[in-house]
Amino acid sequence: MTAKTLVRLLAASALALAALAPLAGETAGQAAASPVVFSGRVIDTWQGEPVPGAVIVLTETRRRDGSAIMGVTDDEGRFAISDVPPGPSHVRVSRLGYVDLTQVLDIQAGQDVEVAVVPKPVLLEGIEVYVDRLADRIAVLPYMASTFTEAEIKLAPDLDVASYLNSQPGFEFVSCFDRGPETGLFTRPRDCIRTRGAIVQRPRIYVDDAPAFGGVRELATLPSTETYRIEVIRGCAQIRVYTISYVEGAATRPGALVPIIC
Repeated sequence: MTAKTLVRLLAASALALAALAPLAGETAGQAAASPVVFSGRVIDTWQGEPVPGAVIVLTETRRRDGSAIMGVTDDEGRFAISDVPPGPSHVRVSRLGYVDLTQVLDIQAGQDVEVAVVPKPVLLEGIEVYVDRLADRIAVLPYMASTFTEAEIKLAPDLDVASYLNSQPGFEFVSCFDRGPETGLFTRPRDCIRTRGAIVQRPRIYVDDAPAFGGVRELATLPSTETYRIEVIRGCAQIRVYTISYVEGAATRPGALVPIIC
């Protein structure tokens, strides 16, 4: 290679790098763009009414710390998710009784989006009937009971059922053994509950009306975003959890409720 050819190659490389520099600067600028608040409203596409309890998830976008980005609509169907990278994102909206919706939105500061979801009228009616039956079953018991609804559970910052319950006023998971060695054959730390007005009790736990043999540890594996309803019956120390998929099945295939035996 002659000296003249080498000079030409170096000059061409310099020009190419100069041409790429603005693009590199633009990419770096986009990456360094300040996070924004992604806000909006979810409505029923048929009635135009707000849809509370809808879960909004950015399925392919993460925060700078790697955490997932999600939110839940309030009673007016509104949501506000902070610390969201601006730009196009795949947004999934899901709510029991409605068709899941996924679309790409260009998220920018100051915008307020409106998302319409399509209802499943038969399923919505079945859910209402099923939940009324659950409430009637609880009402006839001679014990105090606390009920936590889907919207309450999803709006809480806790990501699993055990953490959610433990954060509620007048309720906590405690050790069943206050004395004795830290470890032992029968020791099960924090497998008992203390509720307002009740002594420490080891609860019987049911998930979708079936015994949860994993106890409190099993509750810790249940995502709060997949939970529709929680019932805590204080007098007979029962915790009953109903998942969204179970409630959907019960609403479409109605049957007799399993009796609560204390």
